[in-house]
Amino acid sequence: MKKSKRRQTNLISAIIVLITVALMVFLAICLHDQASLEVRFDAIINWLGKFERAVVGLDTHLEILVCIIALWLAKCQLPIPISVLCVISGMVFSTQTAVLINALCITVFFMIKYAEGTWIGGGWAMMILNIHQAKFIKDWVLFKGRGNPYILLVSRFVPSIPLGMVSKLYGSMHYDFIYYVCLSIIGIMPRLYIYTRIGAEIYNPFSRQFILLAMLVVLFTGLTSLGFNIYYGVKSRQMNQTLLIYSHKEKYKIVL
Repeated sequence: MKKSKRRQTNLISAIIVLITVALMVFLAICLHDQASLEVRFDAIINWLGKFERAVVGLDTHLEILVCIIALWLAKCQLPIPISVLCVISGMVFSTQTAVLINALCITVFFMIKYAEGTWIGGGWAMMILNIHQAKFIKDWVLFKGRGNPYILLVSRFVPSIPLGMVSKLYGSMHYDFIYYVCLSIIGIMPRLYIYTRIGAEIYNPFSRQFILLAMLVVLFTGLTSLGFNIYYGVKSRQMNQTLLIYSHKEKYKIVL
């Protein structure tokens, strides 16, 4: 069982590394040939430039703000990526204003999902944790029923972990609301800022700034996902070993 867990962790880690390296190599090539790409796709850049000037000249920023807020509220029930919402804000407003709007909107999102967890339970996250094979994860996350603050912070930092599932889980545990909001905002802010900056630079996707931001997103996602997978694998093996030792002492078999 221990070897099987190690092979599974190594396979997932290898896949993450391969995808990250492939994307980084592609973006590095784009960065090296950035000047020629701008010349080759000059028509697209000019069209995007006209679109940017049209957006800047709009007198309906209030209506756009209402639409962005509506999309954030819709995200409470629909699987809309936060990257898309942040990019939209960054396209329309200045970076500082867009970051502020996104931070306020995602705070409201966290509050709503926390309230849902308080009222209707942990949802899919709790169902997954209740699987027998995931018992060690449940003990790790629940942290004696009070909720693990480190898991909450890391879950906001790692892009591959669903925000809503974690929020409802901590709401179902009645985790301290102030700590919940503060840790969630601290963990999500790096991603929020990077996505918003991409929105500000999206009018020239062949610029050096945009390519560097794309490389940062790929590297950030790959490293955090890899680190989380390795940490999960280590904890899984440690817990399995502990359970096997305990089962041997108690003279009964625990099926994992």
